[in-house]
Amino acid sequence: MTQDITPQEAIKRLEQHFGDRIGMLTHTLTLLSTSGQPTDVTFYRRKPILDVRVSVKLGAARLYGLEDHVPRLLKRIEFSNGMTANISEIWTINPMPAEGFTQEQLDSVDLSEGEQQAGPEGKTIRKMIRSTYHCKSNKETDYYLRRWIAS
Repeated sequence: MTQDITPQEAIKRLEQHFGDRIGMLTHTLTLLSTSGQPTDVTFYRRKPILDVRVSVKLGAARLYGLEDHVPRLLKRIEFSNGMTANISEIWTINPMPAEGFTQEQLDSVDLSEGEQQAGPEGKTIRKMIRSTYHCKSNKETDYYLRRWIAS
């Protein structure tokens, strides 16, 4: 059974469960670190990185009770493409399918889904993708929106 809730109620529930945004990001990064699932990571001040995996170090530290190492690891999160980031730089984490996408899958995405209001200020999914992925054109926005919807 599904239940419709407002974006504000969803945020409230997430904060009750994870404490804050950093807690939710840490949880998501840990899951991705242990599963090896690829993800897109967007940043406040730089272009996103796509289809990367989070280093197993974070998941291992949390699984083996080495919580005192976690703050250090979150200051320099390692990704499979060789890049690193401090957790405070991360805007969004968008898990992607392990098997990736075919061009046919991306082409078949209904972009009208991007016009749904989903943000806490009533922004559409398209506007949020355009902002978080730092898109410079409608074509670029469509590409990232297709990836996000298909995921």
